[in-house]
Amino acid sequence: EVFGPVLPVVAVDDAEAARLRQERDRRVMRALSGPRPVLPGGSVLSSGSGFVVSRAGYVLTNQHVVRGCGRVSVVPAGEREFVASVVAADAGRDLALLKAPISIARIAEFGDSGDPLPAAEVAVAGYPQLGLVTIRPVLRTGHVYVGGDVGRDDRYLLKTDIRRGNSGGPVLDRTGRVVGVVVAKVDTPAVYAETGEMLRDVGLAIRPEVAQAFLAEHGVTAEHSDRGADLDDTALMARVRGFIAQVRCWR
Repeated sequence: EVFGPVLPVVAVDDAEAARLRQERDRRVMRALSGPRPVLPGGSVLSSGSGFVVSRAGYVLTNQHVVRGCGRVSVVPAGEREFVASVVAADAGRDLALLKAPISIARIAEFGDSGDPLPAAEVAVAGYPQLGLVTIRPVLRTGHVYVGGDVGRDDRYLLKTDIRRGNSGGPVLDRTGRVVGVVVAKVDTPAVYAETGEMLRDVGLAIRPEVAQAFLAEHGVTAEHSDRGADLDDTALMARVRGFIAQVRCWR
């Protein structure tokens, strides 16, 4: 059994923490001195994650992240909040395509056909709920889980720390290419009650070819890149910050 949301946490070094504080202070000053963004009325019901897949402002996330929302907004890392429209939503594949008036230098690029391979090292990025409101993206590494039956061929298991709030975030290979979309976390107590097996820190991801097909159906061509050099966690996070976004569901 699995349930809705998803994802992770990673330590940042002192230099990165200082840079993030400076960035936050600059955003506050811009908000005080510049035009204020027009946000949806009401209150935030929940939040998830998403990632930018087109320079035209398209953001991919899970359908359950935006299900039942009166309005939706997206907050790219280090940027202000933007009202978004839901262009398409598919409950069966649990994918949704949003569009917002954002301008971004980098978009997510997908990996090779057939990735990720069993036991491959991967990372997940997003905005987990860690007891406090998460205002910056978080990265956690893991690997493709070998063993266990998902029960459907469009998804695969991940061995990593998956938490609520990160549904819709990207699964990445070590070069920073997208190889899946986080969709759920395995319900450890339910699995133990049924099988006697303790599956801790196991999540579920939508296969990249499923996400690309969904995008193509709605006029968005996924970008691809050749495999480059592996990145350490700091460089991988720096790359992800270029296209990750928080998705907020408003009443």
